[in-house]
Amino acid sequence: MTRKPPELIASNSTRLSPWVTLNEKTYRVDWHAEPQTFHSLVPQDYVNVLAVTADGRIPLVRQFRPALNRYTLELPGGLLEKGETPAERAVTELQEETGFRATRAPIALPPLCPDTGRLENALHGFILLDVADPPADWRPEDEVERLVYSREELAKALLSGELDHAPHVSIIGLALLKGLLHLAV
Repeated sequence: MTRKPPELIASNSTRLSPWVTLNEKTYRVDWHAEPQTFHSLVPQDYVNVLAVTADGRIPLVRQFRPALNRYTLELPGGLLEKGETPAERAVTELQEETGFRATRAPIALPPLCPDTGRLENALHGFILLDVADPPADWRPEDEVERLVYSREELAKALLSGELDHAPHVSIIGLALLKGLLHLAV
C-alpha cells in the first residue's frame, strides 16, 4: 500500500547556535484527524574519515562529548565548513586530529543520514588508504587524544561497544563491504 505524502501546512525555524537550527514542521497526514507537529535539528554536515596506514594501523580519536557526559572513541572528523569540499575537510581533519597525512585521494562513501527522525544533515564518510605517519613536530589538539589501533584492536573495540558511534560503525561497515578494510577477530 502506498500512502500519499503528508502535506506541509506550516514550518518555523529557530537558530539555537552557530552550529544548529531547530525546525518545527506541521503536516496534515491522511492517517490522523488532526495536523501533526514534528521537530528536527539542522546541524552542519559532518565529515569523518577511516584512515589506514600501509601496515594496517588505524588512527582514531578520543574526546569528551557533553551530550553523553563521557569520552568516546571515534573516527577523526568534524563539521563541514562553507567553501570547502567534504574530501578537503576529511584530509584536513585527519591531519589536525591525528597528525597522519593523506598520500592518496580520499575514497568517498555514499553520504549517510545520521538520524532520519531527528537530524536534517548528512555525514560524508571517506576512506584514506596508505596514510603517512605524523611529522616529528606534530602537536595534538588540546581536547583530542590520538590513538592508533591495529585491525584486531579495532575489531575488539567494535564488538565490545568501545567504538559505539553508529555513523562511524557504518563507515567501517561500508569499508568492509567495499573490500577496503579487513578485520581479524
